[in-house]
Amino acid sequence: MLINSNSQASHIYQTQSNAPHTTTSSNTPVKNENTADKITISEAGLNAESKLQEIAKHYDPKNMSYNELSKMSSTLELNGLVTPEEGLALRAPPKMNFDPNEKYDTVALAKKSVEFDQSLGMAGRDSQLRVRALNILETIQSLSS
Repeated sequence: MLINSNSQASHIYQTQSNAPHTTTSSNTPVKNENTADKITISEAGLNAESKLQEIAKHYDPKNMSYNELSKMSSTLELNGLVTPEEGLALRAPPKMNFDPNEKYDTVALAKKSVEFDQSLGMAGRDSQLRVRALNILETIQSLSS
């Protein structure tokens, strides 16, 4: 299996968890063998991880301005680390009539949005996009620490 990005890995897990499971029984004895799954991460995947770590060094999602957030999301998008839709979701304004230089906790705000969607039972495309934006911010936060 060749994984080039985090989104491919996520898609694999989603596909596996949605696949129907069938159980059959047999009287044939099964030979006990040690097996292991082998995952090969491509050079592109390793480069993506390296780029993400380098970008994360420059930002603190728990204390950044909208201008910094916009710059970070554009950098992520230009490096192919997020889709254009994810880039737009990351750049969602924190509120109306805001100061673009005022720092705020982007992770906490994204969590509130996701929790609000969940409280209403929303599971559409937009709410899934907000979940991905939260995951991206949390990943950047974990790498920036």
